[in-house]
Amino acid sequence: MNKPTLIDVAPKSGLLGTRREMLMGAGCLLASGTALAMKPRNQVDFLGKATIEDLVPKRLADWNFVDTSGLVLPPRDQMQERLYTQLLTRTYADPNGEQIMLLIAYNSMQDGVIQLHRPEICYPAGGFRLTTIEPHITPMAQNIDIPSRHIVAETGLRREEMIYWTRMGDYFPRRWSDQRWAVFVQNLHGDIPDGLLVRISSITQGVGIEMLDAFARILYANVNPRMRQVLVGAKLR
Repeated sequence: MNKPTLIDVAPKSGLLGTRREMLMGAGCLLASGTALAMKPRNQVDFLGKATIEDLVPKRLADWNFVDTSGLVLPPRDQMQERLYTQLLTRTYADPNGEQIMLLIAYNSMQDGVIQLHRPEICYPAGGFRLTTIEPHITPMAQNIDIPSRHIVAETGLRREEMIYWTRMGDYFPRRWSDQRWAVFVQNLHGDIPDGLLVRISSITQGVGIEMLDAFARILYANVNPRMRQVLVGAKLR
């Protein structure tokens, strides 16, 4: 039997290569079309052009605004300006002289890359030791219970007790992994969620978790409907 010459096999090889290239090209086009169709397009932004500074009163029932300093903030690195589009820091005091610190950090777009800083990150970065980290439920109003966390952070000179929650669109992730998953799921459905972190804390001796929860309820009751939506999302209004 004669061995095939180069002329015998060249046309078959060329045809096979052409078909393979066509199939690969079609696959690439399909993948590109699927990625384009699944690209998040609907930006969820409950705050809009309003400012948290204007939407949160400086008087909340018996609590009055007294200062803007003294709060532990995320580290100042090159990413900080991208972490939040708005940041509110206030200290309130009641007639008994007890003080509560409020931090509200808002990002109008969570794309899965830029994430909100959690106290578990920024407090140890500031030299604090976290002696308590536990899941918590913050009752904001009737039938509105927010998944949150209770943390106690300490240094040699300061003990701070806090509750905090994060909201990503309609999700309330307690952990970093849950936070990334919440963004991914909503991106998959075509939504670009907004992101919120609310931290309510105190260094006043005698102010415990019950008073922090009570302040959260007072905050919710004394803001307008738009800010309530920012605090708890659309499904829990």
